[in-house]
Amino acid sequence: MNHSARWASADVGGLCWVSDAAQAYLEASVTAVSGGHVLATTTDGREFDIDLQAPLKPPSRKQKEPPRRILQRVPLTTANGVENMDNLSALHEASILDNIQLRFRMDLIYTNTGPILIAMNPFKWLPIYGDDVINRFHGRPYGSMPPHCFQEAEDAFVQLQKYRKNQAVVICGESGAGKTETTKLMLHYLAVVSKKTSERDARRKSSAGEQVAAAVPASQATIAERMVNSNPLLESYGNAKTLRNNNSSRFGKFTRFDFGMNSSVICGGHIENLLLEKVRVVEQGEGERNYHIFYQLTAAARAGKARHLAATGLKGAAADCAAHGYTARSGCIDVDGMDDVEEYGAMIGALEALGVKPDLVDLIFNVTAAVYWTGDIEFDPTGNDASVVRPGASTDALRAVGTLLQIDPKKLGEALAVRVRELRGGEKVVSNNEPHQALHLRDALAKAVYSRLFDWLVHRANMAFDRSSGKETQFIGILDIFGFEDMKRNGFEQVFINTTNEQLQKVFNDIIFKSEEEEYTREQIEWDKTAFPDNTPCIELLTKKPQGLLRILDAECLRGNAASDGAKLAAKFNKAHGNHTFYEVCGPASVWRRNNGDRTREEDFLIHHFAGPIVYTIEHFVDKNRDALFGHVHDLLALSTCPIVSDIFPKRVDEGDSTAKQTVANRYLGQLSALVSVLRESSTRFVRCIKTNQEKLPAKLDKPSVLRQLICSGVMAALEVRRAGFPTRVPYREFVREFRAFTPKGTRTFTDDKDLTAKMMSHPHVQERVKPSAYRLGVTKLFLQAEVLYELQSVRNHMLYPFVRRLQRWWVQLQGSILQRKFKRCNADLSEAHTEASIKAVGAVPYVIAALEAGDAAKNEAWKAVSANAMGGSAAAAVDTITAFRAAADNAKKVVAEAVAQKEEAYRIRAHLLAEIDSGNERCSALAGIANSLYDPKDCEKLNAAASEAEKALTACRTELLTVANQWESATLALSSSQGPHSLRRAGTNMSLKQQQSTLAASGMTPEEANAARRKRLDAALVLVREAESLSTVMLEKKRAMDEARAEYQGSLDLASERLSAIQVDVFIIAGITTVSNAVASARDAIYAAQKALQAIDPDPVKLAVERATAAVEDALQVAQHEAARVAAMVTLDESEKTLLEITYQAQSAGFADNLKDMVSLAEEAINTARQACAYPDVHVLQTSTQRAVDAVNGCGELLEREQARKRAEEKARFNKLLGRFQQMDAASNSGVPKFAQKAGASKPLFKVKRVVVVDENVSGVGKSSDVVPTETTHANNEKYPPQQQSVNPVAEPEPFDAAPPPVVAPPTPVPPPVATAPPPADNPPPPAAATPTSRDAGMTLQEWIEAKNMSKYAKQIREIAGDIYDLKEMTDSDADELIAECGMPKLGARRFKKCLLELGANVTP
Repeated sequence: MNHSARWASADVGGLCWVSDAAQAYLEASVTAVSGGHVLATTTDGREFDIDLQAPLKPPSRKQKEPPRRILQRVPLTTANGVENMDNLSALHEASILDNIQLRFRMDLIYTNTGPILIAMNPFKWLPIYGDDVINRFHGRPYGSMPPHCFQEAEDAFVQLQKYRKNQAVVICGESGAGKTETTKLMLHYLAVVSKKTSERDARRKSSAGEQVAAAVPASQATIAERMVNSNPLLESYGNAKTLRNNNSSRFGKFTRFDFGMNSSVICGGHIENLLLEKVRVVEQGEGERNYHIFYQLTAAARAGKARHLAATGLKGAAADCAAHGYTARSGCIDVDGMDDVEEYGAMIGALEALGVKPDLVDLIFNVTAAVYWTGDIEFDPTGNDASVVRPGASTDALRAVGTLLQIDPKKLGEALAVRVRELRGGEKVVSNNEPHQALHLRDALAKAVYSRLFDWLVHRANMAFDRSSGKETQFIGILDIFGFEDMKRNGFEQVFINTTNEQLQKVFNDIIFKSEEEEYTREQIEWDKTAFPDNTPCIELLTKKPQGLLRILDAECLRGNAASDGAKLAAKFNKAHGNHTFYEVCGPASVWRRNNGDRTREEDFLIHHFAGPIVYTIEHFVDKNRDALFGHVHDLLALSTCPIVSDIFPKRVDEGDSTAKQTVANRYLGQLSALVSVLRESSTRFVRCIKTNQEKLPAKLDKPSVLRQLICSGVMAALEVRRAGFPTRVPYREFVREFRAFTPKGTRTFTDDKDLTAKMMSHPHVQERVKPSAYRLGVTKLFLQAEVLYELQSVRNHMLYPFVRRLQRWWVQLQGSILQRKFKRCNADLSEAHTEASIKAVGAVPYVIAALEAGDAAKNEAWKAVSANAMGGSAAAAVDTITAFRAAADNAKKVVAEAVAQKEEAYRIRAHLLAEIDSGNERCSALAGIANSLYDPKDCEKLNAAASEAEKALTACRTELLTVANQWESATLALSSSQGPHSLRRAGTNMSLKQQQSTLAASGMTPEEANAARRKRLDAALVLVREAESLSTVMLEKKRAMDEARAEYQGSLDLASERLSAIQVDVFIIAGITTVSNAVASARDAIYAAQKALQAIDPDPVKLAVERATAAVEDALQVAQHEAARVAAMVTLDESEKTLLEITYQAQSAGFADNLKDMVSLAEEAINTARQACAYPDVHVLQTSTQRAVDAVNGCGELLEREQARKRAEEKARFNKLLGRFQQMDAASNSGVPKFAQKAGASKPLFKVKRVVVVDENVSGVGKSSDVVPTETTHANNEKYPPQQQSVNPVAEPEPFDAAPPPVVAPPTPVPPPVATAPPPADNPPPPAAATPTSRDAGMTLQEWIEAKNMSKYAKQIREIAGDIYDLKEMTDSDADELIAECGMPKLGARRFKKCLLELGANVTP
């Protein structure tokens, strides 16, 4: 329904709607279709590329706004739109909104969608509620007149008389949508038509000679009229100004008109009030007001109307609302368009309509003033955490309260200063109240007195209305109740208000949706089923026993002082419903926000209502739900001598009475359940009131807001469901009785009403007007599409008209002469012209006035002539005057019809202009949002100025369009606003009319000239809008370029920060190196300066700052890498010195010192040279020098190994020689020698010299020095040490360190790099290098190794074979197997022994 994904190239050039966040939908045309995308161009020249599949995908949190949708656009075929939206040719959101906005701008504020009436709040007076309009709607069948709230009231009145079933009207909508005014209008209509009907019935019975009950004199108001006139009293005490509505009902009201059975006369009435917002008495939001009554009393006192206010004390300074605590805190005293003095007079009239005597009126105002003075009582602290009434003004206020309530002021002050808790058994515990506790008790007193006074007023009104005396009655009830509320801070009251709306929405869903489904199923009718919205889970979340939120709250109220509130109560809610679909847990970590943008807290929770998600804050929920006034205060009020106070505070009942312990939730849910039952048992119809804009301006339509209200109220879904089926159902028996004119001949034998109905629907006249697809035959009912019933009635009337004419002629012959009959016909036509001119607001147009006056004059002349003819006068003269009267009446009808047509055309033009103005305003609002997002303050100021200038021009056009009236508007202004309910007679309305009349008088242009001038000024204003949009395009491009530059620069800074963070500054600080920390600090300062520069509006300074930051980071890396290389070189050189000393010691011990003398000298010189290079800034020179020193030391080690290998080879040779002798000697004695000892000279050296490994300079995590200089080592200038392949890369890959570098220790025998030395002798080749041990065992002696490996059992055998641990390293698998066999090791022990050898580096297999 809300998106069309089927578009083809054939649709190019077609009309469409494009969704828009600011304007809901934009008129556009398709310019291209390709690849699943549609290019659409709006009427103002904007282009949108729409992805057809994007709206079909699930929403994503990354989406800043929903994807655009596209719908087919079918232009409306009528100038005034469609009255019943069931008949729209294209049924979707855009077409519905377009139809509603067109009708609204033409002051056609009512539209039907099946049984639902949509009422748009015009925020201005319209002349469509006068007595002439009531007369036009009364007695007309439903659907024959334009949509109107009077039509709904008339239908309820007719259905009550016809079917004798209770009727109910539910008027819903958000605050400020016009529910209260609609309720009063419908009640006024019912009161008027009931009186007219009773008078007509009385005349009929009187003419028939029947006995008639005494009629109510015309000057005396009927019960219904008195009920309507009493409404200002309940408005004064129950309505207040809120941010959304100047006259918001803060209570629910179900008004019932009672009718006697089989009677159309209202015999009584009843008003039921629901949930008065008591907290408003003591506190209001900023910009809101307390209840109207307080401002009306003070305004009346200032105006000198002190008849009933003498005892209230509201005089002088006390008559100023700003001087009282309960009305001064919100900062709002006056309301535009509302005269509190006039409202006070209307309220006095309401009390008189109820028959309240003047002395009782005085008492009512005294109690009201007592509540008002209560807010001025303040307290001061005393000892022992007590409090006392503050001397001065507070004492005076306390005295006034006591006097007005007729109780002892001193006792009242003492009662407010303490709290008395009553325990079981009659025991009482008295404790002092601190000042803030005394203030809470004071507020509780004010709320209790005011709410009970309000209930008393409603009860007093019901006593005056209820005259049924127990007789069986039927009723028409109208429910006016607050709509969904989502305030800045939603509390206890909003939970109940929105619970009520959920229940009413449930009734709406059941009646409109589920009843449809059940009806079709029961009647066996096939239709297109649609998914119905269902809010039952939400209602159960709130009210279901035992875990509904309100049920949990009730349970907490029973826990006394242990009851949880605030965050603790929210935690219980979360535990019970944390996984509920309609419930969300709130808190600082959640994604939900309050309406003021703040993060939610632990005391918040969220409910997904039918109207949308709403966040509630738990604060004093338990106290408000208990709604308990301390018993000692109640007892004091019960002693009052004021009849009203003693009536509303009777003596307390026994504590065991369950009614005394009821909570607010219990009482309210009981009331709500009873109300819902009444609505379900009645024939219920719905009126959906729509708030057109938040600024409360006339003729302005906020399309996104209106669309949201239509969706949330279920209107869209209801329209789709009804369009898919047959909304009109007529039982066969009723259809046969009502349309028996369609009965064909020969059908007397039909006994089945269904068969007879099928035959009647096949009547030739019916088939001409009604297609077979427009109806279905159910089991018990005939199902008809919209408007088909009206078509059938038209066909029936057309068929019966000739017969009716015959009867009328016969009747006329009995009633009077031909001339009198002609006069009556002409008079009827002239009256119809008068009525049409009045209703259509063209009665003040000069040529219409002339035509109607000519008709009236001709009427008078004709009546004189006809009367004279009846007395025997000239018949010819009577005929001539009747002829002239006929011509004048026909001319009057023609002139009125032409005027109406011209007026509607003028309104259509005005609607088009208003639509353009609203579109321009919405575009200006979007420009303001763009301006706030710009970086350059000058650009922001410039764009705001351009948008403000355009908006100012549009506002001037709107004001001119609404006030500079043409002839049709002057007709509207000429109509009296004295008819209808009191709300249409406000001073603000009269002032507005006078202002418009003065503007009219100052205008000297013709309507055509005025229209042309307005069009010209509007075009100029729209040009300003387009210029501002062009300016915004340029600025947005500049912003986009800046965003891209910022993103690029931010990426560079992030990379630089990441590289800088790799430097481990603490390592250098521990090493005593400050240059690195200084460089890093400078780089960080440069990055911070660049980050600040990113907020600049010019990219050049940003670029320069980023370059400086990058250069500073590079400098810091260079410094860190140099210092790291220097530290690594120093560590390597220290290790080289240690290794060189060890080599020198081993050489001296082995007697090789002379052979190594030259090499050691060269190594020492290379080390000293490298140490000197550590002071050079060139890292490459330092690395080269360090590598030369390492190579020199390793060369010494290689030379020492060769000398040791040569010496060992000599020793082996001697050993082998001796071994041969031993073998010869042992051969004689048959002693075995191990194969290990029988081997020839070992090919591996028995001794190893430790090698020096270059220490990686990456001790700080800054990366390898190759980032700064090449790592290739050059030995071109050193002939003694030519370049050789190193066993360990002198510059390893960087590995970031998390801590300080490891201590400088001798590495465990690394694999030595080959060093260029003199070639060994040919007859004594150097043995290959021994395997490098892979464990810590390499540094042990043979005895230590035996003990460490738990080989002590085999120590003797091992020592006999191996002289030291190096002999074990040279063992092979065969050697190890012989030793294992000789020792007799078990398998497990043998495996462990081989593993130990393997750890030493021996070439064995485990």
